Amino acid sequence: MKNFIISILILGSFSLSAQDKKKSFWETIKGEELETSITFLPVGSHTKDFDFLDVWYTSYNYKSIELAVFKNSYDFFTIALIYKRQIKLIEKLNFIYGFGIMHGYGGRLQDVTGIPFRNTFIFNGEINGTGGISLDYRIAKKISVQLNVSPVVLVYGVRFIL
Repeated sequence: MKNFIISILILGSFSLSAQDKKKSFWETIKGEELETSITFLPVGSHTKDFDFLDVWYTSYNYKSIELAVFKNSYDFFTIALIYKRQIKLIEKLNFIYGFGIMHGYGGRLQDVTGIPFRNTFIFNGEINGTGGISLDYRIAKKISVQLNVSPVVLVYGVRFIL
C-alpha cells in the first residue's frame, strides 16, 4: 500500500512539473482549493482484511473545509472536520489530501495496527486525528468517482460538485 501511494506521488510530480513550470515545488505540493461539493462514499474495505464495510461517508466541502459523517468499523457514527487540498495529476484525475480531527472512536484507534502514531495522544482520547488521500476522477462536468485511502480503510463513491 505504501509503495502504491509513493508511486502515485512520484508519477504525479513528474506530470505536474511538465504541466506548469511557473509554480514552485511548494506551490505544487500545497495544491488548490477544492470546489464546493457533496461527497457520498457508501462502501469500503479494510486494507488488511479486504472485508466489505457500509460506511456511508457523507460530507459537504466548502473552500477546502469538509464536514463529514460516517459509520466507523465499530458501528458508531463519527463526525469529522477536515482540511483538504487537491493537486491535478492529469486532465480529469486529481490527487486530494487532507487532515483534520474526528469524534466517534472513543480512543479505540490506539489498538489498531497499521495506524501511524497510534500510541500517541492523537488517537487515545475522545477527539482523534484523521488524514488520508483520495484519487478523484471526473466523469462529467459536475460528477466524479472517488477512491479515498486512509491508513487502514479504502472507501469508494461519488462526488457532486455544486
